[in-house]
Amino acid sequence: MLALATTNQKAFVPSLLEAPEEGSANRKPGKPNYTIDTVRRLKQPFKSSDRLFLLIGMDAFAEIATWNHAEALFGECEFIVAGRPGYSLADVANALPESLRPRAEVTKPFHKQAATGDLVLPGATIHLLGDLHQPASATAIRQAVAAGKSLGRFVEPAVAEYIKKVGLYR
Repeated sequence: MLALATTNQKAFVPSLLEAPEEGSANRKPGKPNYTIDTVRRLKQPFKSSDRLFLLIGMDAFAEIATWNHAEALFGECEFIVAGRPGYSLADVANALPESLRPRAEVTKPFHKQAATGDLVLPGATIHLLGDLHQPASATAIRQAVAAGKSLGRFVEPAVAEYIKKVGLYR
């Protein structure tokens, strides 16, 4: 899908880092692909002083505590969280794995504060982008597919056709 989405963007080169390889220890076909594994593979050639950032939408970040080895992931990289309307700074903090999450009395004053700026906590660094008023998000795409709606406002036509052809998100 990434190759289809970036066909007209010559500056983008899709990576096969997460693609399963026959007979490889990298990742066996059918085995779940966890973000922690991808991040660790990416970091292998890095120097210890290098920084890695993981860009994620707030709608996906809201579920981060349920991810495989979520706490370890925060130790491997810094997060850039793209805001979505309706989410507050408290929502960001409360989405963290329990061991990294600030106490409720600390986050209570931030329920009406927009999710912008940096949130630096012991064990987690999160850079917050202001609300993105883009209709595209993985969550919105999955919901549109499940409802049988057009994907035209979310993705390129070739990507929409691929999603339909392969039967993704049903």
